[in-house]
Amino acid sequence: MARAEATYTPSGIKGLQTGRTSPVRRLLGPDWRLGWILVGPVFLIIAALLIYPFFDAIVLSFQSRFIGKAGTWTGLNNYRDLIRNPNSHFLKAALNTVAITGGAIISKFFIGTAMACVLNQQIRAKNLWRGLMFLPWAVPAVVTAYAWRFMFDTSGPINGAIAQFHLRDDYIYFFNDAKVALPALIAVIVWSGTPFWTMNILAGMQAIPADLYEAAELDGAGTFQRFLYITMPSLKHVFFVTALLSTIWTSANLVQILILTGGGPNYSTTTLPLLAYLVAIPGTRLGGGAAIAMTMVPAYLVLVYFLTRQMLRQE
Repeated sequence: MARAEATYTPSGIKGLQTGRTSPVRRLLGPDWRLGWILVGPVFLIIAALLIYPFFDAIVLSFQSRFIGKAGTWTGLNNYRDLIRNPNSHFLKAALNTVAITGGAIISKFFIGTAMACVLNQQIRAKNLWRGLMFLPWAVPAVVTAYAWRFMFDTSGPINGAIAQFHLRDDYIYFFNDAKVALPALIAVIVWSGTPFWTMNILAGMQAIPADLYEAAELDGAGTFQRFLYITMPSLKHVFFVTALLSTIWTSANLVQILILTGGGPNYSTTTLPLLAYLVAIPGTRLGGGAAIAMTMVPAYLVLVYFLTRQMLRQE
């Protein structure tokens, strides 16, 4: 018996030793190899299409490089040129970006909230109206831009109505007048982006418990009071997340501005993304265009930080 116990104990210890897991397995989990096999292709695609171009653009912003030529290291010269060179139009483009983004976000907020309130009511053909509301956001930006370009043209329906009903002595040259071009551009961006706000706000409204409204109505609260003290506070997280996402997308808008105005007249509608494109591609100055694009990265990092923190809180 003693000999049997002696032979059993070491084998038991040996079994325990062979059953120990490696540090990698404890850290990454039992199926870490399968996980990397599944995630690997996605990571390679993201690295090739996003990570590598991003870091390459950072390096490019410190070089003087033209299309078809080798680049030379210039340090911070591209960034200094944006501030010191009056012909860089960088400050004007930055102000235009803030003005267009701010004006569009405020307009989307009020119009989107109003549309959500209407679509949240028991109206006829509610699903049809919701589908029609979604169309401006679903239509590609290129199609939207060319449609509005025709609308604002001298041969379009807006100027046609002006001529037919003698509303003005002359046409409105929307994209030739700096005072009119910026509001017209903001109107197009608001038209195409408001459905995104409406959908999010409408979804938030439908998630509010009906008991809150019933209790407030029993307490004598009117429609406006219920909206002010129940609906609006309940939607603050929806407003915050939607505003952050819309700010990122609106400030990065390029297609509509390029097609409608091309940044003119006299750079009055040129934004930072459009200026980066004009400098890098038509202007063939890849380093200068990359430097303009890199100036927006800190602002985007702040927006992504607050967006991520807010979404994690909701979880």
